[in-house]
Amino acid sequence: MTIRCLFAVALLTTPYATFAASGCESLSPVPIVERVLWPQVFEAMTNQSNCTQNCHLGMTAAAQMELGDLNVAVYFLVNQPSSQNPQQLRVDPGNAAASLFFQKVNCASPDVGGRMPPGGHVPLELQALIFDWIEQGAYGESIEDPIVRDFIFKNGVERLHR
Repeated sequence: MTIRCLFAVALLTTPYATFAASGCESLSPVPIVERVLWPQVFEAMTNQSNCTQNCHLGMTAAAQMELGDLNVAVYFLVNQPSSQNPQQLRVDPGNAAASLFFQKVNCASPDVGGRMPPGGHVPLELQALIFDWIEQGAYGESIEDPIVRDFIFKNGVERLHR
């Protein structure tokens, strides 16, 4: 079992875990991408899925989550409560397994709602990139308008593992 899988199992078994997503795909076949920033995730979402071009656009964006603009979309995700369950964050920096955004693309049964996109599938490589971005703190917003995080990135001795 890979470190990423062990990490997810550890999160699921902690007394603080309140999520119960199931049917999640293993990301172990995909190499880890280090130093992932939001622009990389947004570009991959644009090129590999329809998340930024169809349902999540404008004033009628699905789940009130606007993903059509690189510079705006990150603010609809990081540390933002889900419109489906305000008790759960869309993206919880450093905690991909508890982040509804990741669950929606990775799990057959996320904590709330269904897998995204409806009737479709996000490529495993994109799922892994989203996981890596969240685990690394979900950074990449404008330096002029930083998002406050209670997250400390892993020190130089540690490395990312899945």
